[in-house]
Amino acid sequence: MIPLTTIQAGNAKLATDLPSPVCVLVGGTTGIGFYTLKQLAKSTLSPRVYIIGSKPSNGAKAVEELEKINPNGTFIYQQCNVMLIKKVDEVCDAILKAEKEINILWLSAGVLRSGMPDTEEGVEFMAAISYYGQVRFIPKLLPLLKSSAANGHHARVIRILAGGLEKPLDPNNLDMRGMPMIKSRQAHTTITTVAFDALAKQNPDVSFVHAFAGFVKTEGQNFPGLLSVVIRTVMWVGGRWILIPDEESGERNLFYATSGIYPPGAIGTKGTESESDEEAKEGEVTALGLDGVKGSGCYTLHWDGTAKHGNPELLKYREEGFTDKVWEHTLTVWKGIEEKYQKDAAT
Repeated sequence: MIPLTTIQAGNAKLATDLPSPVCVLVGGTTGIGFYTLKQLAKSTLSPRVYIIGSKPSNGAKAVEELEKINPNGTFIYQQCNVMLIKKVDEVCDAILKAEKEINILWLSAGVLRSGMPDTEEGVEFMAAISYYGQVRFIPKLLPLLKSSAANGHHARVIRILAGGLEKPLDPNNLDMRGMPMIKSRQAHTTITTVAFDALAKQNPDVSFVHAFAGFVKTEGQNFPGLLSVVIRTVMWVGGRWILIPDEESGERNLFYATSGIYPPGAIGTKGTESESDEEAKEGEVTALGLDGVKGSGCYTLHWDGTAKHGNPELLKYREEGFTDKVWEHTLTVWKGIEEKYQKDAAT
């Protein structure tokens, strides 16, 4: 576990190390994304942040509060239905025109629903929100991330879902259809990590972090159905012991989004640890990547910052080429949607 004091000390350096970050936060108007954004506003001098959300009222409230925290920051709300690839592309195209580089792409949007119809683009509802829609931001905005890296600046993608809690994927159901909610959540978690592994290999100048935020009270836990009742009851009864305070959640996740201990594979520390590394506290040395190699570029993190690695299923996916197959399937789904829009435009 990375001590909270180490987290806070790392964040305190941002005013010097990353004073004016350009960030895109998908899901930054409420919950974990907003808790993190408040810490970013406090810790940096003049951040420029695109806040992507579905409800303008939440966006307006978020911007108002953030401007009070940091009057020198620029906070831009962009409405977007993240489950639709076309809408994601429109928002990304606007950012591409406005910016030369971005330092952080943060992905934490999501809802829990079951039994919903496919999206109008033909994608399973939960898979569209949790995976296909959010991950679409990555290839669209990679030019800006890579531009940042080329200039020697920070470049990271971070997804908040359930990193480190991966379960085997069904290779015959990568569309993730017909699953009960918990199984669906597990599939979204695993496919995200597998995609990040592929992306880190393709883009060694950008670091990829998939983190589990732990138990944090958010609006996303209020949804129809028995599972929501169970979750809220557990948090009400055991909140004292299991809930992570909003402020601590924001501090920790800001650290995971900015700390140099999770470097891109191209500059990560390789080889054996030095004596000084062994004596250093957790959170002060380069973390182990998904493959168990220090600084290898793709990281799965527990809520307390512990880097998870050595998952035999994920390593097998690498060895057997399944990691690349998963990413190719993702590209195929997107291509099918693009071709449909092109066909409709031609008629």
